[in-house]
Amino acid sequence: MAENNGRELVDDYDDDEELTSTELSGFREKLQSEAHEVHERLQRHSDGVTDAEGTLPDEVDQASRESEKTYLLKLADKERKLLLQINRALGKFDQGTYGICEGTGDFIRRKRLELRPWTRYSIHHKELLESQKKRR
Repeated sequence: MAENNGRELVDDYDDDEELTSTELSGFREKLQSEAHEVHERLQRHSDGVTDAEGTLPDEVDQASRESEKTYLLKLADKERKLLLQINRALGKFDQGTYGICEGTGDFIRRKRLELRPWTRYSIHHKELLESQKKRR
């Protein structure tokens, strides 16, 4: 692999190759497993919020509990969003579009899918979206 201005360039060996059925099965299993884990974490965070109900006599304890509840709600929201992304990716298997960039229609690199199997965009398109967002 070559290096360009401190950034590693990934080989382009698989940019235009469709995923094999074995690879697709592997990614589906990985996503299903991840969905299960995220769902369990989401449940734990939600349970933590409801377990923290009740009144405390000390205002400092009440403030601490409210802070903890806020933190758990933020974590739960983050997990909920990730679960939506994972479920969206799982739906792409039925449509035959898993591994295809939603922005360009090109194949997403395998290395990117291995790191984030729920990704919607190729790295090039994601960088373009982020640079456009920064300009606004």
